[in-house]
Amino acid sequence: MKYIITESQYNLLVENSALLWVRRRMTYENMKEYIMNGELNFPTLCDDFGDEFEYADNVIAWAVDDFLTSREEAFLDEMYDEVYEVIVDKCKEWFGNYLMEIYKSTCPEEENDD
Repeated sequence: MKYIITESQYNLLVENSALLWVRRRMTYENMKEYIMNGELNFPTLCDDFGDEFEYADNVIAWAVDDFLTSREEAFLDEMYDEVYEVIVDKCKEWFGNYLMEIYKSTCPEEENDD
């Protein structure tokens, strides 16, 4: 039996477009899982990072890279950087404050006696 479908239906079924794949999967809940995995990737955050901004940037960068490379065949090399930057910006909006608070509550500020 053969079916006739539109091009948009075809794209929806096979997800051959990298941007379509990103749009469908870049949700708050989905990215939260990648962020949580990123947090686990840096268990010694107080020793590894100088401040909360560095920590948040590194966790988000790791999570976005992990997200984008989970399906490498979907991305063309020339699109990766553009898509990466858009997702990083959105993740900073969604998770930046949360990650900075984690760092601040985990790592006590060192007082300089100089």
